[in-house]
Amino acid sequence: MMSDKLAPASVETVLKAISAEMSFAAVACGHLDVALGKILEVVPDEHRLSVMQELHTVDMLAQHITALTDFTGNLSQQHGQGVLEVNDSLNAITLGDVAARLRAGIASE
Repeated sequence: MMSDKLAPASVETVLKAISAEMSFAAVACGHLDVALGKILEVVPDEHRLSVMQELHTVDMLAQHITALTDFTGNLSQQHGQGVLEVNDSLNAITLGDVAARLRAGIASE
């Protein structure tokens, strides 16, 4: 967990950073979808339905992430004047890489 304090950030900057992070997650879902597709090709017939259900779940997750990414990205385009205090929220993120990328995305603006 990084302890560098960021100045309050504009809502636009924070939303752009969140949208970028969700794009990373969408790409990871795509890789998972491909991997499950490869597994489906070699799995015995009696387990195919289960793998197909998991493929459907990954597809739904990817669509969900993409929708939230687009929504957040669109919100960031609304040039509002608000600012957000982000330090406590960033420090609460349990995935260090995610927190670091968000922190970098917010700090770069």
